[in-house]
Amino acid sequence: MDAFETNKPELTRERIQTLIRQHTVQVAEASLIERPKVSVALITFNHSQFIAQALDGVLMQQMDFPYEIVVGDDASTDGTTEIVLEYQRRHPERIKVLRATENLGKYTGNGRLNLLRSVAACRGEYLAIFEGDDYWTDPRKLAVQVGFLDQNPECALCHHKVDYVRWPGDQKLREFPPLRYRKLRLDPRELALLNCIQTCSVLIRRAWMPQFDEGLVGLRLADWPLFVMLSQRGWIGYLDRKMACYRVHAGNVWNNRPAEFKLQALGKMAEYLLMRVNEDSKDLWRDTILAVAFKEAALAARSLSPGDFWRKLSRFVRRCIEFKKPFWIFNRLWVYYQAHNQAE
Repeated sequence: MDAFETNKPELTRERIQTLIRQHTVQVAEASLIERPKVSVALITFNHSQFIAQALDGVLMQQMDFPYEIVVGDDASTDGTTEIVLEYQRRHPERIKVLRATENLGKYTGNGRLNLLRSVAACRGEYLAIFEGDDYWTDPRKLAVQVGFLDQNPECALCHHKVDYVRWPGDQKLREFPPLRYRKLRLDPRELALLNCIQTCSVLIRRAWMPQFDEGLVGLRLADWPLFVMLSQRGWIGYLDRKMACYRVHAGNVWNNRPAEFKLQALGKMAEYLLMRVNEDSKDLWRDTILAVAFKEAALAARSLSPGDFWRKLSRFVRRCIEFKKPFWIFNRLWVYYQAHNQAE
């Protein structure tokens, strides 16, 4: 959910709330539905080429319960704002818009404040989140997912299969998640290895949403740690039904990042989660921290920078000792070797 490239200083919780309050103008009519079953938080910034399709995908939903759409527009400059406001005028009973008088992303280097204020404005029992360059394709998406959560009260969130499509042209690239992750109940160990949940596919129990503290606001990744913390409250369900598309294009910030940037972001996320997950999950995230540290050292070795390599290798060794896993790399290699033999 990143939108900008520069690093920004960490904000205090009070400063976060002040910025949101000062720079948010809510556009909503008195006719807005009072008690929605589902809230859809649609996060957007400069999505003028995509936002109409995103909104149409929500408005086409067929269900027998009320829902609302909360659009968080972070001071777009490309015409997105005008499109969103036109939709709000046409559907005043359904759509609430949060305009920004000033771009909130510049304070954090990401779109986190826009996400935070949009989620906070939602009132439904269930919460769907997606960004304005993705879109839904199944008119029964919300009905199917609400039925699933209603029938499984211990499920924290459910997600489903999506298509990855290239823009322009909407050429299908692949399906997500990978086949091995398409299970009714996701093992938390697998979520520590890969974020196998596409944000445009989720429906969440809003009451179980974690607090957006200063640490989460500062992370380069928001969806993955959010899903991990929700998995501490209940299990994660999967529906093997394709109901949305994730658009791959030049504006996808994460996809276009260099490997070193991604590893740094993953490392910081893992450190953040290690302090917040329950005891049963801590060892999984220690392994993730070690895996990232080892990959950073390996990447430095390939870059022909001896000083950087030895510094990162030393950090990896120190973490192995700190976590009381001095032979971690050998254990991992043995696990991979066994898995390879079993596959043969």
